[in-house]
Amino acid sequence: MAPRVLFLFLVLLSVVLLSVPMLSQSTMQQRVPGNWSPTVVRPEPPRDLNSPALRLQVINQDAQELSMLSTSMQSDLSQLRKGVLSKDLAQNLKKMEKLAKKLRQEVSP
Repeated sequence: MAPRVLFLFLVLLSVVLLSVPMLSQSTMQQRVPGNWSPTVVRPEPPRDLNSPALRLQVINQDAQELSMLSTSMQSDLSQLRKGVLSKDLAQNLKKMEKLAKKLRQEVSP
């Protein structure tokens, strides 16, 4: 009789354990409203990149960067006159060239 009771207990326990996930799923469906839809997040439209104020600001930033680069290179150029070549001189000259070209294009009508 004891094996029979143990078997019935195991069957009943397995039925209870298997029905718990089904019961929790049905309660989850009740909590979610029927007309639920995810919130759609749209990216902000791009600002006018050709505005005169923004263009002037970019020109001023580039001109300031070119001026700072030129000032920092004065010591490198004086060292070059003495026969000492700075390792960053070529890179800084290329950067100055690119900035000058960019400024020339931005200022031209």
